[in-house]
Amino acid sequence: MKLRIGYNVNSSYPHFLGTGLEPASPPGVSLDVLNQIASDLDFDIEYIRRPGRRILNELKEDQLDAAFIFSYKPEREEFGVFPMKDNRPDGDKRLAVLSYYLYKMNGNPIGWDGKRFTNQEGVVGANSGYSIAKDLKSKGIKVEEARSTKNNFAKLRSGRVDGVADQGIVADAFIFKNNISGITKVSEPIATKDYFLIFGHKFSENYPDLRDKIWDKVAEYRDELTEKFMPRYLEEYQLQPGTN
Repeated sequence: MKLRIGYNVNSSYPHFLGTGLEPASPPGVSLDVLNQIASDLDFDIEYIRRPGRRILNELKEDQLDAAFIFSYKPEREEFGVFPMKDNRPDGDKRLAVLSYYLYKMNGNPIGWDGKRFTNQEGVVGANSGYSIAKDLKSKGIKVEEARSTKNNFAKLRSGRVDGVADQGIVADAFIFKNNISGITKVSEPIATKDYFLIFGHKFSENYPDLRDKIWDKVAEYRDELTEKFMPRYLEEYQLQPGTN
């Protein structure tokens, strides 16, 4: 049996690397985990890379069997099926966990105290389509969305935005790789979210046992396999392009 599994055409270190339509080499730790699970459960995977919103639409239209990595929003249940427990997403079956942080130029008074922004008067940059953009808007923050981490940090350095809210591991890699100075990462995360492998409604209805076995394997092996495969990505950390 072959599953068509979609993920973003842009990289998100260390979960999936490279840009373009084909998996990179090495592909990213999330693909390593899924490949091991596929071997254990005896199915094949065809990976399909698309922009994030197109991935969700193709999942909704049953052109894909599954997709990753997506945080839970109630409106995303229209597109696919999340692992749920007591009417909430089951964090034990997450494929990854990501934290978003505020980045600012040294000396800018904008801050985040763990609950709210302080000295925030201007605009905060965020990647288009990322859940953090909607979260910030719900807090009354003026958000300017951009196509990539690279674009957001260009705006930050030119003064077009007061701060950037981005995934810590992605933004840190971008700053390190490009040897950027003069930027402060505020220590308290703005948000920490679980991210999941989600299944199309048709696949979920037709193969509920396989779906549940895959989620169970993710819960059983995720941390062990991440620790096993992560060393191969340590040198990749400094090679990552701007991601979105």
